[in-house]
Amino acid sequence: MGGLAAILGGVAYTAVGLLVPFLQSLLFILLAPGTMATIAALHVLQKERYGLLGALASLTAFISVALVLVSSLGVTDGLSWPIPERIFTVGSLVVAVSMLALGVVTIAARELPRWCGASLVIGGIIFAGWLVVPMGYLWTLEGVAWALVGYAVFRAAGRVSERPSRVR
Repeated sequence: MGGLAAILGGVAYTAVGLLVPFLQSLLFILLAPGTMATIAALHVLQKERYGLLGALASLTAFISVALVLVSSLGVTDGLSWPIPERIFTVGSLVVAVSMLALGVVTIAARELPRWCGASLVIGGIIFAGWLVVPMGYLWTLEGVAWALVGYAVFRAAGRVSERPSRVR
């Protein structure tokens, strides 16, 4: 389920990024629920293999994406409140760092393909780049990265459900 949410969210994020680059705060609202579902699915798939560091990276990423989502709702309502904008900026920085960490522990856990972890790392770098330089159409790469992560999670979840039970 988390993989499918990431694929759909990533495709929507990419499509809207290509069509309407000036509505970037709305893109977070489209991508955030799929991102949160994917982070939860990544944790369920890898919790046995990536230890405390992976659990902390997952929890931090999940909470920071939720903060970005909530603050995006405040930023896009037409009001210029300083609090949601500050939460958005801090949350975005934490998302970027936690996605990098989650990508590294995903590669180290070896539960999913290396390119899945690499997509998380690249997505974190793109996210961090937004904080420094407005990136325009490069936001579409963020959606592509999440669609790839979703694909890996979707395939891995299928393999987990196919494993026979070990009943004695």
